[in-house]
Amino acid sequence: MAMPDVYDQIFQYGKKYINEKSKYSPKILKDTPPDKTFPLIIIREIRDDLYDENLDKTDQRFNIGYEIEIYTINKGQVAKQEIANELIKLVNDVFDVHYGLRRTFNQQIPNADSDVYRHDMRFEGKVDENKIIYRR
Repeated sequence: MAMPDVYDQIFQYGKKYINEKSKYSPKILKDTPPDKTFPLIIIREIRDDLYDENLDKTDQRFNIGYEIEIYTINKGQVAKQEIANELIKLVNDVFDVHYGLRRTFNQQIPNADSDVYRHDMRFEGKVDENKIIYRR
């Protein structure tokens, strides 16, 4: 049995949810864009390996993991940290509250360009062949 593909479903839901709720209109992508647009959220699948299965492979569970990078800059009188805080909350709403994934990493990461605030989040869980997501 093949790994159920939930990445695109999670990405599309997250993109729609964050765009509807954010007042800063972030660009949300699966990979780094060629142009520099801020605020920017990159949602990557970083894990999708087999966790457990029965002998006839009809009951399988897979580890899943996502890394979310948030990049912001000051926008008029609004500080980059304030924009990032809103986006961090919205990302958490999607991955923790809605999908029930466990947040395993959540912190600011130094960026080469000090005008850009960078924040990294990671979420993990398990999914079965029926696309049911489990926190552990």
